[in-house]
Amino acid sequence: MAKTNRSYIFLQIWVLLAGIAVFACYVAYDLGYFARVIDADQSKLSILIAGLFLGATFHAVWHILRVTRQIDAAYAWLGGRQAPTGDPANEEMSPFQTPEQFVAGYVSQVIEARKQSTSDNKDGGLVFEIYADRLRAAVEIGWYLVDILIRLGLIGTIVGFILILGALSSGPAPTPENIQTLLISMSGGMGTALYTTLAGLVTAMVLGAQYMVLARGTEELIGKLVRIRDQANVS
Repeated sequence: MAKTNRSYIFLQIWVLLAGIAVFACYVAYDLGYFARVIDADQSKLSILIAGLFLGATFHAVWHILRVTRQIDAAYAWLGGRQAPTGDPANEEMSPFQTPEQFVAGYVSQVIEARKQSTSDNKDGGLVFEIYADRLRAAVEIGWYLVDILIRLGLIGTIVGFILILGALSSGPAPTPENIQTLLISMSGGMGTALYTTLAGLVTAMVLGAQYMVLARGTEELIGKLVRIRDQANVS
């Protein structure tokens, strides 16, 4: 099998998404939207949402890059450009191993399982399930982080309405003369409610797109592990 650039398509998609997001952030910053959100959000949850979004973005791109390199190593093994085996005792799946070690360790454990031929691990099926489950763990964490961003936005909505109610309960009774002053005092709570909800929804959508890319890359890698298992079993 000739080397293909398909293994890098997921990283390329992420770069495209990141470029669009950076351009949108630049436009928002230039128009003063970021400063407006920070000034209007009395709860400062929008800052927490932004920090969580940036941290989750680094998590997503790190795993996308890792999966991309592992897919390339899987292509290399299937094409005969990589040593087919390693030491199963020293090639346990780890975030610090190279992609080549990842594939070699997987092949070694599949072959070792085939030799033992136990009823619950026949032909390396249990090894494959363990690897697939560990690879999907990063995606599951990602969807949890997306859910947290949405919930933080909703919490900001609740905090905003609490601030509005506080302004109503602590201020004078509404009259035609003080209605403008009362509305101004309520605007802080309304800004908190709206801007934190907006920040949570927007960041959740952008982060969700990144983890969708990671999810597709992970499933692509898992598909390659199936092919590697089949070829290792008959080698």
